[in-house]
Amino acid sequence: SHLSELLLDQTADVTLMAQPSPFDARLQVTPIYRERFVVAFPIGHRFTELTRVHVSEMRDESYLSRVNCEFRNHLDQMCQSHGVNIQSAYRSEREDWIQTMIAAGMGLCFMPEYSVTHPGLMTRPIEPEVVREVSLVTAAGCSVSPPVAALIASVAAYPWAEDSKLASAG
Repeated sequence: SHLSELLLDQTADVTLMAQPSPFDARLQVTPIYRERFVVAFPIGHRFTELTRVHVSEMRDESYLSRVNCEFRNHLDQMCQSHGVNIQSAYRSEREDWIQTMIAAGMGLCFMPEYSVTHPGLMTRPIEPEVVREVSLVTAAGCSVSPPVAALIASVAAYPWAEDSKLASAG
C-alpha cells in the first residue's frame, strides 16, 4: 500500500492502518482495535427492520463508494461471490459527503462501524461478517524520535472500546 511505502522509505514515521491482506514483513505492526463493517443507510430504509444485512440484500441498491476504503476490493469480491454486482452511484474521498448523501436517501455504503458519525444514519452489521483490525505501524528496526515514541505510547494507553481491544485477545 501507499502508506507502507511511505514507512519503508522513511517518509513517514508511524501510521494507523488496516488492510485485508497481511502486512509487509519489514513493518512492525501493533494491533490497536477491531471493528466490524456495517451497511449505513438513511432513517426509514427497509433495512431498519433487520438485525443484520446479508450482502445479497444490496442488490438493486444505489451504492455510494468511499474511494479510500482499504477493504473496497475485498467487499466487492464478497458481493460478487453472492451474485451481487455493486454499482457505484457516486464516489468520493470525503467521508462526510458520503454520509450526508446517505442521510439524504441517495444511496447506501459499507463502512467501518466506528466511522459512522452523521446523526441521520442507521447501521446494521453485514453478513458474512467483515472485521478490520486497526494497527499502529512503523518500519521494523528503525529508531523512533521522542515525539513518535510519545505518540505510540499514547495510542497504546488509550482506552479503546473494551469489546474491540485486542490486548486481552492477544
